[in-house]
Amino acid sequence: MNKKLQIAMGVLVLGGLGALIWYSGTRTTVPQDEIISRTGIHWHPELKTVVKGEETKIPANIGIGMQYAGYPRYDPMMRMTDIHTHDDSGTLHWEVMSGPVKKEDVRLGSFFAIWGKKFDGSCILEHCNGSEGAVKMFVNGEPNTEFQNYLVKDGDQIEIRYE
Repeated sequence: MNKKLQIAMGVLVLGGLGALIWYSGTRTTVPQDEIISRTGIHWHPELKTVVKGEETKIPANIGIGMQYAGYPRYDPMMRMTDIHTHDDSGTLHWEVMSGPVKKEDVRLGSFFAIWGKKFDGSCILEHCNGSEGAVKMFVNGEPNTEFQNYLVKDGDQIEIRYE
């Protein structure tokens, strides 16, 4: 092998090692128990809010548009956040297109943060626990007390009531 080829191969090997070391140093590791999916998600849970027996519609286009550009999960190419609505049917579009998807990415409270509305075990929208009622949550027909921390799944039927 001639001298120039040996030098070129040495430079390539050292460059490759340097790139690998740089990549390893900049890559954030996610603990295994925090990963929901390694390849992204495209989920459609259903959300319904009922206040004193009357359904409050989830508006269309939550998370869609330039007004959400400051939100950490905003995609400037798509001009929307990875959690959004297209209509007022209550279908939430949970579209995290690349992985890994972490538990923090699928908490129900994330949708309410994008919407700009209160939601936890004490309040839903502008209604807070007190003499007029209390917040209750049901997931797939079963009572659930995780509220904003609930880890949403594809196809979930989520109902939040204030009664």
